[in-house]
Amino acid sequence: MLQEVEQLIELQKLDNRIAELETKVSQVPAFLKEVRDEFESVKSEYATVKVKYDTDAETLSKLAKECAENKALLDKAQGKLPNVKNNKEYEAVLKELDVLKKNVNEGEYRILELQESVNASKQKVEELEAKEAELKASLEEKEAQKSEEDSEANTELTELKTKRAEAQSVVKKSIISKYERVRHARNNLAIVRVHEETCTGCYIKVPPQLYVEVKKGKALHQCPNCQRFLYALSDD
Repeated sequence: MLQEVEQLIELQKLDNRIAELETKVSQVPAFLKEVRDEFESVKSEYATVKVKYDTDAETLSKLAKECAENKALLDKAQGKLPNVKNNKEYEAVLKELDVLKKNVNEGEYRILELQESVNASKQKVEELEAKEAELKASLEEKEAQKSEEDSEANTELTELKTKRAEAQSVVKKSIISKYERVRHARNNLAIVRVHEETCTGCYIKVPPQLYVEVKKGKALHQCPNCQRFLYALSDD
């Protein structure tokens, strides 16, 4: 096989592995994404439920205070009855009592109703707090795992890039220039095998004479369609 072809094949192997590792480092793996998404979902739900709980609890506190004040006014109004001097005053006190009793009853009913909502929200808040803490611990564990994997990948990347620089240094500059241009234009793949007169990069038939020349392995040739460098194995 032509020396330049062997050099480009070796360079392509290094570029493939480098691209693979860079993609791995840049992407969020499924095991981490799943936990992160669930954590964010629970965190969001917790925030919503907590706002409702705080709002309802504050409203309940105000209602309880108003109800206590109305009860105090009711007791005070009831204390007026023994001291009324005429029917007009008596009717006025009774009317006041009716209004206060109505306010107290309505207030107590609203308190009971809201208390149920507050209790339910409180329970939900506690459940979500526990779930959030559990997911946070799991997320930190998964992130540590990802960080460890990235560290290993980055170590290998450093080594590979050093090897690549060495591999590139022995290739003619004119060839490297073409190789890089094709690689960037063709999804990181610049040299491919031609098999049964077909370029395995773009899967287009190459001219018969070109196929013969590639098989001879005496010069570098490129696919007329995708411009990738071509090589053939002895069994092609």
